[in-house]
Amino acid sequence: MSSLTSRPTRSIREGIVLSVVVLAVGSFSVIGASANAPLLRESLGLSAVGVGAIASVAYLGAMLSASPAGRLTDRHGPGRIIVTGLGLLALGDFIALLAPHPIVFYCGILVLGLGYGAINPPTTVVSNPPNPQRRGLVLSVKQSGVPIGGVVAGAVLPSVGLEWGWRAAFALGLVLCAVLAMAVLLRGGYRAQPLTGSAAARARSARRLRLPQGYAYGLLIAGVQVSIFAFTAVYLVEARGLSIERAGLGVSILLMGGVVGRLFWGWLSDSRPTLRLPVLQATAFLGALSILSLLLVPDWALIGALIAVGTTSVGWNGVYIAAVAEACLPHRIGAATGVSLTLINLGAIVVPLMIGVVVHISGSWTVGLTVLVVLSMAAGVVALVFTESASPQALSDRRS
Repeated sequence: MSSLTSRPTRSIREGIVLSVVVLAVGSFSVIGASANAPLLRESLGLSAVGVGAIASVAYLGAMLSASPAGRLTDRHGPGRIIVTGLGLLALGDFIALLAPHPIVFYCGILVLGLGYGAINPPTTVVSNPPNPQRRGLVLSVKQSGVPIGGVVAGAVLPSVGLEWGWRAAFALGLVLCAVLAMAVLLRGGYRAQPLTGSAAARARSARRLRLPQGYAYGLLIAGVQVSIFAFTAVYLVEARGLSIERAGLGVSILLMGGVVGRLFWGWLSDSRPTLRLPVLQATAFLGALSILSLLLVPDWALIGALIAVGTTSVGWNGVYIAAVAEACLPHRIGAATGVSLTLINLGAIVVPLMIGVVVHISGSWTVGLTVLVVLSMAAGVVALVFTESASPQALSDRRS
């Protein structure tokens, strides 16, 4: 059988669909690891810090594998790396579901993270739009697979956990990853799409994100996002008194807002040349207000607050990826994206652990969520302050 890299390149539409499905299945396993956090706390004896460590360990794995996966994608084609990443996700689910002890469980989560980090670079390659004027929207569509997988995980896995135990939830993730890996392997032919015209970003406004300082936006806002993934279910159960099933539904509602937000902000940032950086600022500042609303609104208004948090604090990703690509010279886009992904994963490791420690020491979810408000506002300040001229001369000067 011919290799995955020697078969004809698939269409860009198929590449986008594949990317959404792969990221959805990957996030189903990774985000789903925290969806049954209340059951895990009881079964494995995890503290609030231990719950935060689930996401942190997963994103440590993602940070370790993202850059090598990018290089291997260039060398062997995205199809092989997607299959490898899905295989690692299945292996991580397998280790976690058999874990007799928290240490073994976290080993499984680490392997899940390795798989999750591996699927991101190749899915970007197969969904890369020929028309850079659609970059924000297309990459936002691609990244919408992450909250879609989280929505399904939040809706399904708590019920599975209550009915058959949290180990059955990991078994379901294993099956999904293994079946999809086999389908991609048999289909084959996924390679980089040949771009029409220049692969460089189109001319936009007079200002661009200034790198490397601008990477701090991704580090901060990703930490906020993953903390929301990790702690929302526990917050709704412990601080708001919701049942585990209703808390899981709340997480699904939040992530559905993230799906809508990613598409909306991506479309808006493409609609005018001047809107890329203002959209990044808006998602951060509005995200801070939305997280604050979780602490202030009565129970009957929680749905609206969760939707607002999802739309803003989960909706930034595609626009940020596009802004990074437009902040550097064309031949540096891959390297810049790799650095941004590494720092995104670093934020996803550090911030949830920090929030877990804050909640553990203070004994208050109010304090923990307030820290997330501050971090989200700090990300908005980064996008507001760290900008530079978008002129070719400015980029040339920075290169020199």
